Amino acid sequence: MTSILESYWQLMLQYLDGKMSTEGFQDAFIGRFKKEKRAMNETEYALLDELFGDADAWSGDPVLRAEMPDFYLDEAALRKQVASAAERIGKLLP
Repeated sequence: MTSILESYWQLMLQYLDGKMSTEGFQDAFIGRFKKEKRAMNETEYALLDELFGDADAWSGDPVLRAEMPDFYLDEAALRKQVASAAERIGKLLP
């Protein structure tokens, strides 16, 4: 079992289960990923880095999203990306 993936997976599940707000998830995920010191293999890094980009692209500001709809994600789009990442990570965990 990979403790790195499991710790991020648990965070994703908390968000998907409604136990944290989108802003809370964004702050927690980005903060954790930026401070991550544990070594990751290529697969782990690719999954988490992709989700980092998605979390970074979330904006609660509809005006900002309207100005750059190809970059910024709304809550539904971020949830979809988190669910996809959680599913892929879940398949890697025992």
